[in-house]
Amino acid sequence: MVTETEQPRKLRFREHQDRAYRFVYCVTHRLAATRDQVIRHRCHNRRCINPRHLTIGDRRDNLQDERDRQANGVDWGLL
Repeated sequence: MVTETEQPRKLRFREHQDRAYRFVYCVTHRLAATRDQVIRHRCHNRRCINPRHLTIGDRRDNLQDERDRQANGVDWGLL
């Protein structure tokens, strides 16, 4: 479930614009995430909107994900 856009797809809901993956996560988990919470991609593909690949965390978790991705040699350009 990857969008065909070059960047993460955005959408508008109730007059607010947000990233599609954040919207999908919040709807499927019936959660209103705060702005301090980020939606993380287990697959490391920011265009992915598959709820099974998404998890919630904070900015520190997101930075650790990026470090892990770099340590494992995952290249965004290949996703």
